[in-house]
Amino acid sequence: MVYFSLASEFGVPTEFFQFGIAFYAGLYMAIVAFISLQFVFRYLALFRPEYAKKFDGIGFIGWMGYPMVPGVVYGSSFYLYCLPDQFSDDYVRDEMLMNYELAIGEIPRFVIVAYDGDNSLRWKNMAFLVQGVSVIGLHYLVILYFGLKMHFNMKKKLQEYSTTYRRLQNQFFRALVVQTMAPTFLFVLPAGPILLGPLASPIFGFPISLQTGWLCSVFSLYPPIDSIAFMIIVTEYKKVIKEHLHYMFFPPESQSAACTSTDQNAKPIQMS
Repeated sequence: MVYFSLASEFGVPTEFFQFGIAFYAGLYMAIVAFISLQFVFRYLALFRPEYAKKFDGIGFIGWMGYPMVPGVVYGSSFYLYCLPDQFSDDYVRDEMLMNYELAIGEIPRFVIVAYDGDNSLRWKNMAFLVQGVSVIGLHYLVILYFGLKMHFNMKKKLQEYSTTYRRLQNQFFRALVVQTMAPTFLFVLPAGPILLGPLASPIFGFPISLQTGWLCSVFSLYPPIDSIAFMIIVTEYKKVIKEHLHYMFFPPESQSAACTSTDQNAKPIQMS
């Protein structure tokens, strides 16, 4: 498995682009961590409001800063454990030349090869794979745990509140589930075969050759989907959007102008 960048011109050092690739990997992990944190906060806001208050004030810094921790762990381990060496470059040299017409030694890259030439494990690459799967899996366990607890306890808890509040909280929960499913299908599921490919290929004895540049385009779909989920599901947001659209196509100026024109064309009333 090769992570590489084509932006190696303009005399910029290769190390700069390698750092950019590792930073991108860390950002991916930070997004997953932030989503799991949203589930924790939503659960506390519903069932443990005294703990949810700790997210206010100074606690906001910790809340927003936490996703950086798994992001840094994931990105730094990727940078340390997946740097290319002679064996890894030789392993993918022909593949890069055939599919991309690139010389492997001339581009910023990270290479993951699970086995050496004697079929022994390459422990540095394996350390990243184990660590990466563990960190991602841990945060998805958090999402699953708090998501199920909210699902089974929400109906009973919301009986204490008004119908409007119950409807709003249910809408927030559904939007949060959609926000979780979006990166799951856009990030995690496509990345699963890619991460496990270096392990499965030698075991089952068949080559795996996938060009996954399209994944970068898929990643860019997440920000709009994340916002659109709330716009579609939460009623209050839909009302605001409709009002703004109505304002865009039917501005108050045109309405007042129409009223003025009508008044001018009206016949005066004569008093006898």
